[in-house]
Amino acid sequence: MKCFYEHLEKNGRLILDIFLPENTKEGFVSKRGFTNPQGDTIMLEETLVKIDQINQFAVYHNRYEKWRQGKLMDSELEIFPLKWYGVEEFRLILEKTGFTSMVISSDYKYNQYPTKTSQIITFEATKY
Repeated sequence: MKCFYEHLEKNGRLILDIFLPENTKEGFVSKRGFTNPQGDTIMLEETLVKIDQINQFAVYHNRYEKWRQGKLMDSELEIFPLKWYGVEEFRLILEKTGFTSMVISSDYKYNQYPTKTSQIITFEATKY
């Protein structure tokens, strides 16, 4: 946050989204696919292998596959650790960094404080 703050001019705004983990059961698997400009399909399978809600920490095992015309071209495995902040915890970090005039929004509804863990949480903070 300090780097963001230092690189902004006076009255510059930082706008960023955070999220809270929705799926908290170890073993949960999520699959999704994307198509790149070359027409290849990239498949991502995420498996939640460990979660510690007290310490706000999770570990995912991710598997990426690249498919071209129905043939598997490449595969890659990744261990993906994830830490997260709560809403008020993140607000305090921004405040301690020097940001002021903070607005917290949810699901892109301006100044609507989040009420569900499934919402995208947007912070807007100003450097004065």
